[in-house]
Amino acid sequence: MHKWTIALLILLVLTACGPAAAPTPEPDDAVRPTPTSDPALLNNNTSGSGQNNQVGYPPPPTATPFPDNYPAPADAPTAVNPYPALDNPDASPVWILHPLGQQCADTSTYKYPNQQAARADLTAVGMTVYQMETVELTVCEACDCPTSTHYRAQISSADLQKAISLGWQEE
Repeated sequence: MHKWTIALLILLVLTACGPAAAPTPEPDDAVRPTPTSDPALLNNNTSGSGQNNQVGYPPPPTATPFPDNYPAPADAPTAVNPYPALDNPDASPVWILHPLGQQCADTSTYKYPNQQAARADLTAVGMTVYQMETVELTVCEACDCPTSTHYRAQISSADLQKAISLGWQEE
């Protein structure tokens, strides 16, 4: 019984370590087109006049008709210009700063108690405020220093001198 087991193991090892049969190519491998040989993928068809007859890649989307009972689509929203329109095209926008108040001072002495009051003071003298925000800046902690909270406004550079006269500073 041992002899047959050993012989079977040797045959198994020889079969496993023997040469592998080469895979036979599938019949359609030889005729499968490569991406560059497929004329439907190329966009260089030209007519006799040298003009390109293809639309291009990717092809434009085709319109899908809506069903009869489908509600009409709403008008597309208008795009919002992220850049403010300037009154004077020669004037570029600048950022100005004003501290909320002074360290160790009573909060009732603050010139602008909130952002709306700061904007109202700037517009009262005829300035257009394009953007306004409240920012926190690093400042000293002495009582003569401004608070870390500052109002930041974007105005036209033509109005910069008016803002400086109101106590604002250019950023």
